[in-house]
Amino acid sequence: MINAIRGKCLSISDNSIVVLTEGGIEFTLECSLKTTDKFRSLSPEEKTHVRVFSILNHREDAMTLFGFYDEKERFCFTELQTVPGIGPKGALKILGGITVDDLVLALDTQDVKKLSKVPGLGAKTAQKLILQLRNVLVFDSEEEKVDGGQNGKTAVRFSDFISSFTEMGYDRKSVIKAIDEVLGENSEKYKSMDDRNIEKVIFTHVLRRLN
Repeated sequence: MINAIRGKCLSISDNSIVVLTEGGIEFTLECSLKTTDKFRSLSPEEKTHVRVFSILNHREDAMTLFGFYDEKERFCFTELQTVPGIGPKGALKILGGITVDDLVLALDTQDVKKLSKVPGLGAKTAQKLILQLRNVLVFDSEEEKVDGGQNGKTAVRFSDFISSFTEMGYDRKSVIKAIDEVLGENSEKYKSMDDRNIEKVIFTHVLRRLN
């Protein structure tokens, strides 16, 4: 996976950005309108050193590089596509019509009316989003990031693991807090383990803290 493209911003349109890397390669990244607006608002100096988070979509007939201003938007882009009927283009259109924070708030409050007004969404699809993503698109507040012990990355790193607990009826924030506490107690032990093995080892410990 290409995590990000660094370089000079050569041009910006409503749905794409072109970045020239130090190696002389020009990358065109398809972006949401919210992302291109953010890059467009940068000063000339800032545009000479940009970092565009990315995802490479590889199909039989084409390869498309998608770009994002931050990791939160990229995570939303990925999760939106898990909803039936929403592909990469549809996900970008949705993210171009609503900020990530407003999307998360609408999901949390089950605001079908607000979601239905977003380009690319109707009432039925809005309801699908709420059912499937309400407990997935949740990001820690700045205060929680400081206290979390994992710099706010736990929600993304262990998203499937967290979902297994929320499906059992546990509060998502409590699950994230329990995971951070367990990892913090044996941080050296887990450094040499991959995430899947960590999940197997800490499952019981997390469950005890939740109960």
